[in-house]
Amino acid sequence: MASAPLAVPPSPSSSKRSRSKDSTRSAATSSVNTPFLTPSASAPSLFTDLEWEQRQRLLKGIQQGDSEQPSAFARCIGEDVVGRNRYANVDPYQSNRVRLKVPEGHNDYINASPVELKSTKSGAVLKYIATQGPKFDTYPHLWRMVWHETTSPAVIVMLTQTHEANREKCFPYFPRSPGSPELKLNPQDEFQDGFIHDLKLVSLEDHEEARAQVRELDMTSEDGSETRKIWHLLFAGWPDFLVPEGADRTALLKLIDISREKNDDINTNPRIVHCSAGVGRSGTFIALDWLLQELDEGSLDELDDEEDPIQTVVDTLRQQRMMMVQGEAQLAFIYDVIRDRWRDRWISQHPEDAERLGVTRDAPPREPEQPKLKRQKSEKSEVSEQREGDEDDRAQLEAELMDAEMDFEKGKT
Repeated sequence: MASAPLAVPPSPSSSKRSRSKDSTRSAATSSVNTPFLTPSASAPSLFTDLEWEQRQRLLKGIQQGDSEQPSAFARCIGEDVVGRNRYANVDPYQSNRVRLKVPEGHNDYINASPVELKSTKSGAVLKYIATQGPKFDTYPHLWRMVWHETTSPAVIVMLTQTHEANREKCFPYFPRSPGSPELKLNPQDEFQDGFIHDLKLVSLEDHEEARAQVRELDMTSEDGSETRKIWHLLFAGWPDFLVPEGADRTALLKLIDISREKNDDINTNPRIVHCSAGVGRSGTFIALDWLLQELDEGSLDELDDEEDPIQTVVDTLRQQRMMMVQGEAQLAFIYDVIRDRWRDRWISQHPEDAERLGVTRDAPPREPEQPKLKRQKSEKSEVSEQREGDEDDRAQLEAELMDAEMDFEKGKT
């Protein structure tokens, strides 16, 4: 049975981090511009906008759920679905879900969504599968999905510990130590199709730079006729709802690099990414992976005034799986990471300008020489014509987010 609904996470408190209005957008680079962020709507407003858009999609999904042509955002429902979900309010869209390869007449549901993001310049499509942390009675389904939806070597990125705050976040579905290196998958032959495999731990490395456990696994069919290599990357330095801090933040970026290196082709072989619900930390990881590639390809060097690639990619993710990037803290984290990497790139491309302006990787420019940055967006979040007259609904949404924050702080969620 699925556990209670996943709560809306809290906003970061002012005691943790003060966020100014210039913490969300980067200016176009030139000899007279420096790599700093221009004024924009605050992270809370941006997150509220994303929540608003998601609610409108889900509402359409409910309204059109029984029609002959249901909405693309209709959610999966039914007892067969609920029993396999870890959280009661997190599931894939009916139109965009992974279907288990099982015999006809059997339940093919797994809480997993294929995700694709297209590079702006190269046009390359990055492929992922975002999924929940499996439960005791569903973990063989994850391995069935790995076998059928990926090629060797496959990559699984696990962004949660098995237990956090005395609650199970993910069943330990893999061999955890060389002392117990083997795991039999689906020995009861759940779907009566002979899918019984052996999982073996080949190696285990505590990767210091990525602060992650890197497992090399072999997955072999019972008759020994076929073997697949799987890389399992376990990153435990990311608390649920929150963001990596300090050295864990640097380690996460290294983990992204490793997930690319271990995969044979990130454009055709989807990386499987999961946390507990498969939406918050998973969505943040995927968004960062795509944005860092955009940065490396130069797609973020010059942006139109109204462009916000971060908000755009998060909304794109949420059109493929609900609740991706869960909360203001995670959204602000993405802005912070990309801002810092963007500045590093600018310094490396404009060393003379950086030296003249006193710009370093750790310090802003000297105040007298800081150029006036053009405003790229209104300080207040723009409201589209479709939203006119809906101020009360938006106010209610903001109030609900605040209530969820209070509940979380009190330990109720």
